[in-house]
This record gives sequence, C-alpha cells and structure tokens, in this order.
Amino acid sequence: MKRVMCLHNLIIGSISLFIFTVSVAALIVSAELHQNTLTVDATDRENWSYISLFEGKVVDIEDAATSLKWDLGFRRTSVIVNGGVSGPGKASVLALEDTIFEDVLEAPNGDYVSDTDEITTIARGDGWYTYTGPPNHWILPNDVVYVLQTAIGNFAKFRFIGYYENNESKEGSGNIGIEYVLQDDGSQNFIETETTAVTAKQKLTTTWADIKSE
Repeated sequence: MKRVMCLHNLIIGSISLFIFTVSVAALIVSAELHQNTLTVDATDRENWSYISLFEGKVVDIEDAATSLKWDLGFRRTSVIVNGGVSGPGKASVLALEDTIFEDVLEAPNGDYVSDTDEITTIARGDGWYTYTGPPNHWILPNDVVYVLQTAIGNFAKFRFIGYYENNESKEGSGNIGIEYVLQDDGSQNFIETETTAVTAKQKLTTTWADIKSE
C-alpha cells in the first residue's frame, strides 16, 4: 500500500510539475512595438469614435467616463484623450513641434498635459490642424509629433496624416488618419531592440491589468 501511495504521489507531483512548467512557459511573452496607421470615421457630429492603440482599431465603449479601454476619441476635428476631464485613464500628451516623427526614439520627460474643462490637450497651441478657409475650406494636419501616455500608462508617439477619405482629392471629410508607434512594455523606448522576454504578469501590469470591466 505504501508503494502504491508513493507511486501515486510521484505521478501527481510529476503532473503538477509539468503543468507548472507549461504554465510558466505560456506566461513568457515578448515585448513589442505596435506600429500602425488608422483612419477613423469621425463624421458623426454628435457621437465620439474611440480607438485603442493597443488593439489598433475603433472600439465600442459603453461609458467613456468609466472605461480604460480607449486612448483617443475623435469627433469631426475634435480630439480627446482618456485622461483629465475626458476619461478615467492616465492619458496625457506632450506636443513636439519642428520634430521629425522617425527621429523621436523615446518618450521625453516633460510636462504631459491631460484634457481640462477649458481646453483639450490636442487643441493647445496651434492645434493639430490648419483650416485653409475659402475657397477650398480644407483641413490640413500641422507638422506636430504628439507623445502620448496612454490610458493605462504605456507610451506612444503619433501624428495626424489626414482628414479625408481621399487626402489627395480632399473628398470625404471627417475621416481622421493617424500614424503611431506604441511601446507595450511600459518603457519610453520607440525603437526595435533585441526581443526582451517579459512575463505575462509584467506585461499585463502595463496593458490590461488596470482595465476594469465596464
């Protein structure tokens, strides 16, 4: 009987060790840069279109005032971030003028600003666009690179690349185009490095761990 019990314990222990090993292996993920371009339908004059930079798409949000699942919101030419008065997140922005997008290799330290009752952070200064006035009435993106701390605390850089469905012919206004690079490991780095293994727990701390169900 003792031998049977020992064999039983040995088998259970081996299975447990195997499960633990597989679990640990499954928890190893790679930090990565998310590089993407998005065109957001912001034609609705009443409702916001919300995007998640991590998911790289427009996301459905039931209550923007309580959700951490969005980073930027768009409505015609208006842009909000998930921070300050616009949302519960950590989102704040540092605008870099006279800067080449590709040359921003890391998020600089500085005075990142969230939305306030007086003004949204993207509207500060000259804002993100120039309105040409008559006869064309075009909306043209300004040459500004924005560094964003996202709703859950990661860093991204982005720029506006258009306001039209067809930016060459200027047809289909209210379709905002952006280009961005998001670092998902919590660092301020925007360049490709050797693959860094991080545990899922570490990664989730800077991605989904802070997200609560709506």
